[in-house]
Amino acid sequence: MRKTLIILALVLLACASFAGTLLETAAVRSAEVERAISELGLPWRAGVPAILKEYAANGVSDLDSLIDKWNGTLELLEPIGAPDAQDFEVQATTRYNQLLSAMVNYDYCGDLFVPEGGFIQVHPTVRNQGAHGTCWAFATVASFESALLVQEDRLPGGWSYAPWEYQYDLYNLSEQFLAFHNVDDDIYINSLRDPLQSDVIIQDSNEDTGGWPIFSTYNCVRYGLPLDSDFPYIKYDRKNWIVWNPTNNYWEDNIIRSTKTIRIYGGSTLMSFLPYDEYVMAIKELLVNYGALITSFEVPVDFSYYKEGVYVPSTATIRGGHAVTLVGWLDMDGLKAAFPDLINPQATSITIEDPFIEEQLFDLDEYKWEATEFWVIKNSWSEDWGWKGYYVVPMISEELYNFLIEEFYALPKWMIECDDMYVPLFEESYETSEDIDFNGDGIVDRADFELLLANMFTTSEKYDISIPKDGRVDQEDASRFFVIFNSMLD
Repeated sequence: MRKTLIILALVLLACASFAGTLLETAAVRSAEVERAISELGLPWRAGVPAILKEYAANGVSDLDSLIDKWNGTLELLEPIGAPDAQDFEVQATTRYNQLLSAMVNYDYCGDLFVPEGGFIQVHPTVRNQGAHGTCWAFATVASFESALLVQEDRLPGGWSYAPWEYQYDLYNLSEQFLAFHNVDDDIYINSLRDPLQSDVIIQDSNEDTGGWPIFSTYNCVRYGLPLDSDFPYIKYDRKNWIVWNPTNNYWEDNIIRSTKTIRIYGGSTLMSFLPYDEYVMAIKELLVNYGALITSFEVPVDFSYYKEGVYVPSTATIRGGHAVTLVGWLDMDGLKAAFPDLINPQATSITIEDPFIEEQLFDLDEYKWEATEFWVIKNSWSEDWGWKGYYVVPMISEELYNFLIEEFYALPKWMIECDDMYVPLFEESYETSEDIDFNGDGIVDRADFELLLANMFTTSEKYDISIPKDGRVDQEDASRFFVIFNSMLD
């Protein structure tokens, strides 16, 4: 066990009560983080984020409250398994199944273009979520705009060690509107845990209490996104809710909707049976061919002070959850070009000593692994945070991935591979006119649904009613059955 990590955690906790100004408190904490980085030999630098001057000028004085808002992504509890035929009448009206029917689960194809070396996808400029817990909305809008640039405008990404070279502002859609349509997590969680409640209630809320990308992407299908000029983002209004602030009466004319959301399950879900190459290549394949990805992670306490380099936690202490946008990756050559003062020009890999593995997963005194590729991620704390608004983390190695499979443990939650990733999909609109009278008796009822369940996890073409058809029968098809059934009742 590394004593330094324990000492650092104690120092950071002590600093939490430091009664200085916003900038003074940040200076004390970043200095402690920088000392820990130096002692541990980590490949990054810390510092006071320059954006804090703007926050201070707008009346933000409590650094802890600000960090809590910055890290405003919640951990989602999802219903498990396919809908139960015994609850057919109730399940046919559940809104959670409508959410699932708006999703496509992505598997590695192997025949789509993925470049060797590094790659940066086209994406919008770095923006600033201000003093609200809306990182999930900013990550979603960034991915939505990137997906439009890739899927609709066909703009190509390419190799660069500087991600800002692939910024485009052809679109500027409203984070304010999306954040206003948050989900009431109390109602959701209570209905999920209520044994008398057979469906999960999804109800909108404009409270500034954090959110989930799975719901914000669903709202991109359900509501769409208007222009930022129609609902401009308010960074420093000091309210505990997101205000409704349309600037005109014709904002609905400018709405852009996605038709589906593509999801890659987190490595902790799939790692027991998905080979390393297929998992990592699926992420790259989706990023390259569909747009920048929404992802999230649990935030170590030192992350807020990142300035440049390859971020590796110096402590296993967590401070909230954060949603960000994965825009590309670097190989070792790209990493050396990006950070020539930090990375040894002769290095063939970066040695990672992960405190989460040592302290939380295996209670090891030391576990090191080698990283040769690195994710490039866009944050939502302005260009005056980090590496011009971006940061870099190591991509999980095959050695670590296989080690975790062998030991049957989940990935460390500071790694973005731990959680699901999403990107909006833009297709032609589709109708709910699919034939689900599977037994041909002229009516759609429980018997048809039971036939679908009987063919669950097969490759039956008859019961593959997902959009787009993916060649298999799974929960997506069961969920879409309810969407079609509900449309027949309207």
